Amino acid sequence: MMAPYGHWLRRRPGLVVHNGPLPDDDRLQLHGLPVLGLERTLTDVLCTSTPPDALAVADEVLAMIDPAVRERFRAEVASRLRRRRDPRGARRGARLLEVATGLAESPAESWLLWRIVDSGFPTPEVNWRLRGPDGREIRRLDLAWPELRIVVEYNGYTFHVDRTVADDARAEDLRRRGWIVITLWADDLKDPAPFERALDDAFRARGVDTSRREVGMLRGRRHRDGYLRGA
Repeated sequence: MMAPYGHWLRRRPGLVVHNGPLPDDDRLQLHGLPVLGLERTLTDVLCTSTPPDALAVADEVLAMIDPAVRERFRAEVASRLRRRRDPRGARRGARLLEVATGLAESPAESWLLWRIVDSGFPTPEVNWRLRGPDGREIRRLDLAWPELRIVVEYNGYTFHVDRTVADDARAEDLRRRGWIVITLWADDLKDPAPFERALDDAFRARGVDTSRREVGMLRGRRHRDGYLRGA
């Protein structure tokens, strides 16, 4: 829970207490209980959680927001990050907020998006719709760079375990359409190095110079952003 500075509450088993300023516009009443507003909560998460988890939370929150006001909400959180009294993690939080789309369909997709951008690759389109000449949707691609015809398809174990034949046919169809397809399974995230090499090879095959890509784009700097835990 969050408590003002100087409050008597202390951490104990089952209760984690964070001290910080609590302006009136940060507090709401839900079912008779005082809670932090969504803007304040997301701002704190972006600054204090590990970057992959923070991005996943940001995606979940943006998915909850009406698309008509989603950018207004994002702008409010960005403003809070700039005004935050404790600057630790604010720069990293702002970068994560820019990457979040609200379109990821699972936390794992958000974690994968974090890995890609943090590895210095351009930010892909999330759940991009591939359409035919008549405008009809043919496929929805997990993470794609349409101008380069590169796609990363993430196969989570639960949904795809019995769909191997269908997934292979989908990938082959995309290759016939001129796409470079990189398929990633959940277990592959335990060692992302082969995936990063495959993605680097795909960009090079499209004539993109990746020699200067900057690794660690979405990580905090210990001396600057207060990044306390490993990613």
